[in-house]
Amino acid sequence: MSDFPTDAVLAQVSHRPWPMPDEPWIMTQSWHDLLFAHWPVAPDTLRELVPPGLELELFDRRAWLGVIPFHMSNVAPRGVPSLPWVSAFPELNVRTYVRVGDKPGIYFFSLDPGNPLAVMVARALFHLPYFSAVMDVEHRDGYEYYASIRENTMADASGIRLPSMAPVLHFARRQDMVAFALARVA
Repeated sequence: MSDFPTDAVLAQVSHRPWPMPDEPWIMTQSWHDLLFAHWPVAPDTLRELVPPGLELELFDRRAWLGVIPFHMSNVAPRGVPSLPWVSAFPELNVRTYVRVGDKPGIYFFSLDPGNPLAVMVARALFHLPYFSAVMDVEHRDGYEYYASIRENTMADASGIRLPSMAPVLHFARRQDMVAFALARVA
């Protein structure tokens, strides 16, 4: 984890809507070259797909569905060094934004890493909808190119029809994070 800035990540707390957990963090991840593609979706469309204890987060009276391709590195449990063939791989997420009381969060419809070992471990530990994907990331001419067998139909796979409009796009070069053990919020 030589290039993982643990101290800097733990010191950045001003953006957090609640205090850091008291227990120690359990793993690291670095997310690279994230494309955030968002489409507005009628809240009723997503309401039936999101568990009842979660309130949809709305912006301009619409729910938003995100399709986010990126690639990861430094994926490792605390105290274990990152291994390039295990700790670095591409991933594509389909998600929406929710809240529980005053706490904002993300609800994942699917998380598709291009690493079968990551899928197996994540499903067992985090009980999230992880699915194996065949993905490729190419850096060419100053651009990031993502390819996934299901990329343009990821929302359809979750039972959501996207509107026929261009998405709202955002990009982030890198985000380092530490993860904590799961905790019930509702």
